[in-house]
Amino acid sequence: MNRRYSRLVVPHRAGDGTLVALLWTHAPLGFDESAGDLVAFFREAAAARDAGDALRRRRVRFALTTDIPERDPLEAYRAASRPFAVGRRFWLEPGEDGGGAVPDGRIALRVPASRAFGTGSHASTRLALEALEDEPLSGRSVLDVGTGSGVLALAAAALGARSVVGIDLDPDAVFVARGNAGSHAFGASVRLYAGVVAACGGRFDLVVANMLADEILAEARGIRLRVARRGRVLLSGITRDRETAVLSRMRSGRWKLAGRRTEEEWISLTLERAS
Repeated sequence: MNRRYSRLVVPHRAGDGTLVALLWTHAPLGFDESAGDLVAFFREAAAARDAGDALRRRRVRFALTTDIPERDPLEAYRAASRPFAVGRRFWLEPGEDGGGAVPDGRIALRVPASRAFGTGSHASTRLALEALEDEPLSGRSVLDVGTGSGVLALAAAALGARSVVGIDLDPDAVFVARGNAGSHAFGASVRLYAGVVAACGGRFDLVVANMLADEILAEARGIRLRVARRGRVLLSGITRDRETAVLSRMRSGRWKLAGRRTEEEWISLTLERAS
């Protein structure tokens, strides 16, 4: 028997980081941005209704449809998805069957939409991918905290990182990321684990974290401890209203801001140890 899911649509609010953060606390399967609308998918109808109640308290209009029969709520999205370019070098393929020919000079990252965050379509992921392109990764080690679909870990490997570790609290996300890694030749250099940052041993030349600001703040100390002596930190998933809080926490000690990118209300930050 097919499973069922729920769909919550907030009209004309795609890219609204505050609402994404709010809805994320109710454990959605994933998000889509369609015709300017923000769409969240939920496995449990009760979770979708709770999310709707949270929006109602903020006087945000929405449409909620529950009990939708579907083997996979993101199946239709994958079928309709088309490849797209990110930055100077990447070619993202969120569909089920890839995207055909890859443009010359671009690296294909095949990450079909799934219950793990990270198809490359969200501004925070695009910012992180663009920032990765500016990092001298050849022969270096990378840790991807909150790896989700593994898209950033795969991007780092594709750019020449010697070794890449992806870690996520959600075992299901790690399962998805391992599948994605297996479909790329360079995925062999990516190791993926479920757990907290503190459980990850060693230090890395670059630590990447594409997570919501509150998640970054909770893991800030663990992230800093995983950075090698001359290493750097790349953070994304931060909204403008939380930038000051993240910078204040992450810059405690000898750290300085080395890079900043913005798209809509999302921000990515690169930090390095001050000399």
